Order: sequence, then structure tokens, then C-alpha cells
Amino acid sequence: MNGKWLQKNDLKAGLTGSATGMLAAGNVWYKGIIRISLTFGLIAIMGVYSAFAQDRVTITGVVTDAQDGSSLPGVNVTVQGSQEATGSTIGTTTNMDGEYTVQVPGELNFLEFSFIGYQRQVVEIDGRTEIDVELQQDLQLLDDVVVVGYGTQDRRQITGSISSVSSEDFVTGNVGSAAELIQGKVPGLNISRAGGNPNEPPTLRLRGVSSFGGAQSPLIVVDGIVGADLANIDPNDIESIDVLKDASAAAIYGTRGGAGVIAITTKKGVAGETSVSYSGSMTLNGVENKVDMLSADEFRELSELTPFEINDLGGNTDWFDEITQRSHTQIHNLSISGGTQATTYRVSGNFRESQGLLRTTGFEQLGGRLNINHRALNDQLTLTIDLGATNREEDYGFNNAFRYAATFNPTAPVRASGFDNTGGYVEIDAFDIFNPVAIVETAEDVRQRRRLNASFRADYEFDHLVPGLSASAFYSTETFSGTENRFWARTNKFTGGATTSSLGRGQAERLARDNKREQLDFTANYINTIFQDLRVETLAGYSFQDFESSGTTVAGGDFISDAVRANNLEFAQDFNNGLGTVQSFRNSNRLIAGFGRISMNWDDTYFANASIRREGSSRFGVNNRWGTFWSVGAGMEVTNLVDLGLIDRLRLRGSYGLTGLDAPFDGISRLRFAPRGNFFVGGSFVQSFGPVSNDNPDLKWEETGEYNIGVDFSMFDERLTGIVEYYQKVTSDLIFEIEVPVPPNLFPTSFINVGEIENKGIEVTLNYDVHRSQNAMYNTGITFTTYEVNLNQFESDVPRYIANVGSPGQNNTQMVRLREGEPLGQIWGPRFHSIGDDGRWRFIPAEWNGEFDTLLFSDEVAREDEAIIGNGIPEFELGWSNSVRFRNWDFNAFIRGVFGHDLVNSTRVFFENPINITTYNVTKSAFDLIDLESAPAYSSYHVEDASFIRLQNMSIGYTVPLPATSMINRLHLSVSGNNLFTITGYDGIDPEVRWLDGGDPLAPGIERREQWYSARSFTFGINLDF
Repeated sequence: MNGKWLQKNDLKAGLTGSATGMLAAGNVWYKGIIRISLTFGLIAIMGVYSAFAQDRVTITGVVTDAQDGSSLPGVNVTVQGSQEATGSTIGTTTNMDGEYTVQVPGELNFLEFSFIGYQRQVVEIDGRTEIDVELQQDLQLLDDVVVVGYGTQDRRQITGSISSVSSEDFVTGNVGSAAELIQGKVPGLNISRAGGNPNEPPTLRLRGVSSFGGAQSPLIVVDGIVGADLANIDPNDIESIDVLKDASAAAIYGTRGGAGVIAITTKKGVAGETSVSYSGSMTLNGVENKVDMLSADEFRELSELTPFEINDLGGNTDWFDEITQRSHTQIHNLSISGGTQATTYRVSGNFRESQGLLRTTGFEQLGGRLNINHRALNDQLTLTIDLGATNREEDYGFNNAFRYAATFNPTAPVRASGFDNTGGYVEIDAFDIFNPVAIVETAEDVRQRRRLNASFRADYEFDHLVPGLSASAFYSTETFSGTENRFWARTNKFTGGATTSSLGRGQAERLARDNKREQLDFTANYINTIFQDLRVETLAGYSFQDFESSGTTVAGGDFISDAVRANNLEFAQDFNNGLGTVQSFRNSNRLIAGFGRISMNWDDTYFANASIRREGSSRFGVNNRWGTFWSVGAGMEVTNLVDLGLIDRLRLRGSYGLTGLDAPFDGISRLRFAPRGNFFVGGSFVQSFGPVSNDNPDLKWEETGEYNIGVDFSMFDERLTGIVEYYQKVTSDLIFEIEVPVPPNLFPTSFINVGEIENKGIEVTLNYDVHRSQNAMYNTGITFTTYEVNLNQFESDVPRYIANVGSPGQNNTQMVRLREGEPLGQIWGPRFHSIGDDGRWRFIPAEWNGEFDTLLFSDEVAREDEAIIGNGIPEFELGWSNSVRFRNWDFNAFIRGVFGHDLVNSTRVFFENPINITTYNVTKSAFDLIDLESAPAYSSYHVEDASFIRLQNMSIGYTVPLPATSMINRLHLSVSGNNLFTITGYDGIDPEVRWLDGGDPLAPGIERREQWYSARSFTFGINLDF
């Protein structure tokens, strides 16, 4: 492979057209993909209709486990000989109670029952119409199949760290994202959503912090599509999720696997009768917790206890109630699946509508998926088509409304006469204070997003030529088009910041984005048995990925009317005086790789794996575009060698792998120029340009090397299963922006490889079948994770302080310290001691003799007096799931706990201050500080232990008994609750972990003032199978 193939106009700047023009192609693609999906779906359904147009005998029954009598859902029941007799395979699957109903042609006389982990069984019909079957477990098959890079493997073959969750174990209830299906189910994977913003995806962190500024979330792979978007997957379409946690499992993905991999397998059609399924739910959401601010009466009372005069405007307004609402979410999913032995299909459509707790916010999403599998040439050739499309419209809103609802004067009415210039909304002439209702009602942020993806796969088995040899070709494409329209009315004082410059002018901006991704993979797989007991599987492949992105931003203000909003920006007078802005861009980059893997299995006792990937990226400097990533691992089934009594199985394994992370954006290693402002020259405005980055031809990959040691075991006749793992991963050559001298450089900062982060921890998974019988089942499971993150190396041993507290008053105060050789996530600041009788704050000096008189006042605290006052990264996380079934009833409960992390409570920093009462509202706890003579300064007083235990989800369901003659095969009703209660000592809005501060992974542990409130929800659901 030649490096010149990687050069593809990585960075181009210039005006490339309007936002409307860019969306036109997306509209055509979107309509086209929907038409294709419907056409294929109708063809597939019609193609199998004739197979069922004949007289049949109805046979019913129940399939159970022969060992404990429990019912088995999902068992495949097929009519032997139906393919030859009718041209299609006739069959069905058992429902949640193990029940099945199948229509059998009169001339056929045998049913076949098959299920993963159980021995296949063939039963003669012999004139019967009711046949119950008991299946025997097959211990050789109890090792389920898991998804690995570019294929699947038996779990016993795995030597790295992979956690698997099937649809039966998914989180139920109000699930906003596919990732939340496995929240708390996978040790080491933290899935958190601080606040209740329905338009914000959850934050995913696998085994700690992966980079300074690169990819922090695991790579998403959906049915082989590398880098897929979770927003394009409806949770109801997912069959299973496999999480590749360590570097040895993810190394075959090379530069994109450094933060781990989440591999999603969607549901597919099954040969047999056409099956129709519907699931729907309605969720009611309310505020779980909010800041306890003063009411109007308390506001007046506190002013009487302090020497400060307030501006009593005579009103009585609860600003939180004014901007929030009791919201709802509705979800609908309809799927049709079935097919013949040769062709199977599944087509699904979904609709989601969710309101936010903040008025005027929420989204509507419409999506669909189509999967078709066709086998030909005596089952040697398999063709697979997957199509998907989503259209999402969001009312994003402004989370600043929460901040100003806390601070706005509660004695002020929402509207009053005399405020004509602000549209009748009461506004206060002070810094950083805005009417929150005006923000909600006269400012808008509306976004539309369309995503389309298509993949085509061909697999061919060469057994007739070379036994064990197969090959596949895979192509996928994904397009995204989106617009963002923001508008602030001329009467709106708020424009996203603390200034009031646009009052009376109006402001609008329109952003348009187009992204396209293409992927082409070729793989060959060869399986052979050497000697008698050594099974060897080899994989070789080539991968090509191409990425393109383009966009346009237009912004201006000073409108003569609010009617045009962001739809006619040419009416903005700013374009006549040089204040309007027009920007556009186009970026592209490529990844090219060759890879291989070898797996060995000796007598189902000794296992070994190795993989290698050689990859190049056009994002890096010309001297370091190629990297090599590899892994090795070994495992041993101890119980095949020695009898361990109560231990049924004991497997030991260990691995090491090297993965990478691509650069965070295009052009990062190059000298780049961009507009720097307008200047009035010669009677007109002239655009100026200047450098925005220096070139660095030596910029290279971030690399992660990781050790993983694991023990898998089962006891008490497989009723207790467990996994215990220890990992240690070191990420080096981290890309970071540092200050450089000018000259010789053209720009004062450059991106270089500097720094090293170490993550290590212990992960435990335990599952126990407490009871299992034909009519009842109880299963409980625990996951446990520890975290330890250290900054081993940095740009120098001189500490750096980041994350400003903010304004007013503390904009030059940093809360987080970075220093080589210390833990990451250190919250830093003065150590609070007390408030003296004189009403002044006192802090502990670096060297304190214990005398009160030697304590420091706020203005006397120097940097050397500050210390570690918290850490934003948790020490450990715990998940406890319980599943109970009794006859037709089912019950699930999931408790989640995160411990050892601290949060800076910014609400208290700014709002717990009675001195502010002349201008702003304050918290009720400010009553305890009425004797203050100086404003509070950020310190350990405002840093709190945010450990919590939360009843994350609880559900109860009932499967309605139906007569055999009913057209409905299954009817299930359920009620569930999310965020039902939280036990914590934290006084802020939400004790959830904050892995980022404004996108910065180096500053965890800060809850900002504009934090969304958390939602408590109750969901009513229905599932129907026909």
C-alpha cells in the first residue's frame, strides 16, 4: 500500500453553497431509501405468501428445560420436509412462556426443535394436535457465540475481555438511547446521562479516560458497519450487544479501537410463517430534583435579616414552574419478519416523540430498517442487504434557562407594562441576569437530522473446493445531513451569553452539515483441524474507509421584523456593515488497513489468539501516517484437566494488545489559515485571513497498550456463573495543544504528541439462578468495577490549572489541576476552615500551626496554599439486577451505585450567597450565611462527595392468557419506572458522574449552573405478537 493513496484534499476552505442546497441531496437519498425499503419488504412478504395457502393442521405445545422444567422462549420449531413439499420452510418460535403454534401440511409428520445450548430433537406428530417437548442441555454448546472483530467466535475461544448482553437482559422502560439498554450490565462501561435533556446522548466511558482530546466513547459497530451512529438504531431493533473491552479484543480495529468497541447485532428474519410484532409505550416524566431557591416571601424575609436592600417588584413567581412542564414520551415500533429456507426478511418502522422537562424542547423521530438474507448455489452463497433511515427533528432549547430561573428575582412578575422594548417581559438591568421565560418563549434552536445507511454483504463457502475456506465482501455507506436554525427575537435580551448587545436588533444563524462515510472490506477465513485435536482458524482482510464532511454557517442580526427568523438571513442589516458572517468548509480523510487473525483450539482445553493490523490515516503528518497494532492472548480450561468438585468450569486467560486512536479532526497536522475579521478599507469591508494552527509533520497516533487477566467460572450445576478480570492500560503519545513561541512559529499553539495516561482496575460479574422451575424463576446478578486513572507524563512537571469557575467574580479561578505523576481528575482549591465572627471566610494555609489567627482571608490565599479537595473520577461502580417470573407475571429491578467521586457544586458557589440578594435570588441555605461580610470564594466548602445509590429501573409485567384460536400469539402488558429514587449526600441537581466539562475530558467532576434537571419517569408498555 502506498501512502499517496491517503492524500485526498484533506482540508479545503471556501464558500461551497447554501445550506438549502446541501440538504437537497439528503432529501433525495432519504425518499429513495424509504421507497427501496418498502419495495423490498413487499416483495419479501409476497414471495412467501404462496407457501402458506393450503390446508394445514394446527399443532400447539410447550417447550421446557428437561433439567428444571422451566419454559424456554425463542426455541425454533420447524416442520421437517416443508421446504421440499411447499417450496418454503414452515416454522415458528416459542413465546416467553415456551408456547408455540404451528400450521403443518397434512402430508408432513415430523417437528424439529432446536435452541442454542440444547440438543436438537425431532418428534413424530402421529396424528396429535398438542405436543409438549423437553429439551436436554448440551454442555458443549453452552459457550455462546460472541461478536468479535470481523466475525464471531465461541466464547470459550475468547482470550481477551468481551461482555455480552442479549435482548432478554436489556434494561426496560424509558430507554432513550441504544446504549442505555446495557447501563450497569457491563463492568467497566460507565453509561451516564446527567440531567434529563432528551436531545443529549448519554456519555459512554469504557475503562476510564482514553485520550486528552480524541475519541472518548467506544467505537460503535452495527452489523459490521464500523463507526455507525447510535442515533440511527432503534433500541427495539437490537438483538444483542457485545462490548470488546480490552486492547487484545479491539486491536483488529486498529486506530479506532483505542477507547473500546461496542458491537451491535440487529434482529433478523427467521424462516417460517410471517410474524408481526408491535411494541408501544407511553412515558410520563417529572422533575426528580431541583435547586432549592428562595420563594418570593422567603426572599423578602431574608432581606430583612441582612443589611442589603432588595428590589421588591411586588410579584410572586416560581420561575422553575414557569419554564418546566410535565412531559411525555411515546414510542411505537412495528416489525414484520419471516421467509423461506432460502430467503428471510425483517422490516421495521418506528416512531418516537419525546418532550423535555424544559418547555418547548423535545424531538420527533421517524425511522425504518430492512434486512434481507438470501442463500443460493446450494447454500454456498449468502447475500445480505441492510437498509436504515431516520429523520429527527429537535427543539433543542437553551439550558441557560435553568440557570436564570434560579437567579431571577422571585418578586418579579413574568410580564408587566413598561417593558415594551423587551416584548413585555420583565428584565433587570444587571450583569448576567435574564428573564428565563423570555428565553424559552422568544429564542429557538431547531435542528433537523437525516441519517441513511445501506450495507451489502456477500459470503461464499468454498467447501466443495477447499474444505473450511470461506470469503466475504462487505460494502456500506452512511450519509448524514442536518441543519441548525437559531433565532433570538429583537425583544430578547439574551443571546446565549452575558451581554445584551443584540437587544432591539434580533439575531439569527443557520448551520448546515453534510457527512458521508463509505466502507469496503474483504475477508477470507480458513478453518482446519491439524492432527486430531488442534483446530486452527485464520482470518485475513483488507479495509478501506472514506470520510467526507462539509458545511456552511451564516449568521447575522439587526432585522426589521422577527417574522423572517432564520429563514431569510439576507434581511439582516449586519451584512451591510461587515458584522454578518458566512463560513463554509469541506474536509475529507481516509483509512486503509490490512489485517489478520489466527485462533487455535487444542482439545477444547488450550486456546490461543493473535491478531495484527497495519493501518494508515491521512490525518497525520507525512512522517507518521502508518501504524501497526497487534494482540496476543492465551487461555486454558482448567476443569478439563482436573476435577474441582463444586466448580463446574474454570477458565484462565490472559492477553496483551496494542490499539490506537486517530487524530480528533482533519488537518490537525497542517498549517491552516482561516478568516480573522473584517476591516474597513477604502470605503468597504475587507476580509482578513491568518494562521490558526502550525504544521507538525511528525504528529502520530495515540497508542494504548493493555494487559488483561481474567478468570471465568461456574458452580452448582451452572447456576452460579462469574467473571473476574484485572486490567492495566497505558495510553501514550497523547495529542495535546501546547503553547509555542512566535516566531519561529506562525501561531502561538501547536498540536504535538505529549503525555501518558494509565488506567487500571478490577471488574467482576456474578449471576446466580436462585430458582428455576416450570412456573417460576428468580435470577440475580451483580457487576462491580474499580477505577484508577493517573497522569504518568505530561508536557512538563510544571502543574497546569484549568476549568474556570466562571463569572461573575471568579472567572480567573481554576478548579482542576494537571500534574505529571499525579491522579487525573484532581479538583484543586483553597481548604475552607470556617466563617469568623466578623463574617469573613477563612482558609487553611499550606503550613498551619492550628492557630485561628494564622488562617487566611480570601484575598490572602496563594497558589501554594491550595490543595487537592476532591476528584471527579469515581473509585468504583456497582450494579445489581434482579429478574423474577411467576406464571404469567414478570418483575425486574435494577439498582446502580457509583462511589468515590466528587462534584463541584457550582450552584452553591454562586447562589448560596446572601450578599447577592440585591440583584439575584439565592438558595435557602443562604439563611445560614446571613452574617457574611465578604462574598464567598470557591473552595472545598463547595466540593461535595457525590456518591450515590439509585433505583435506576423497576418494572412489572403480565402476559395475558389467550385462547388457541386467537390471532394474537402473545400479549404482554407492563409498567415501569426510571430514576425512582436516589440516596446521596450531594446537595446539587444530579450526583451523576461528569466525565467532561464543556467537552474537556481532563476536567471531570464539575456540575455547572446551567445543568438540566433530572427526570423521574413512569412508562406503560404493550407488546403484541401475531
